[in-house]
Amino acid sequence: MNTFRLLFDHPVKGDLCLKPLSGQAENKPCCQPFDTGTGCELTIPLSELEEGQWELVLNWEHEERSFQHTRQFEIAPASTLFRTSKYADACLYHSRQPLYAMHH
Repeated sequence: MNTFRLLFDHPVKGDLCLKPLSGQAENKPCCQPFDTGTGCELTIPLSELEEGQWELVLNWEHEERSFQHTRQFEIAPASTLFRTSKYADACLYHSRQPLYAMHH
């Protein structure tokens, strides 16, 4: 997941905060204003966030009413291993043949 894409029913202006949840002491909440402009879509890039648990908090007003949307998500570490299906195939290949031949 590299971005969050949110669709609203109307143009929205408000505040966006990305808060670390998993004890990342070096990471502080990142808060900034947002504005969808004349459109109704907000795209939030996540590529700069470090791995760990995060919370997205959006605050905005519409027709003199306040709204808040929160969502928790995880940025997983980049995998350096090969795909599971290849690993499973390799294991199945080796399990089809006996590892040791018994001679009587």
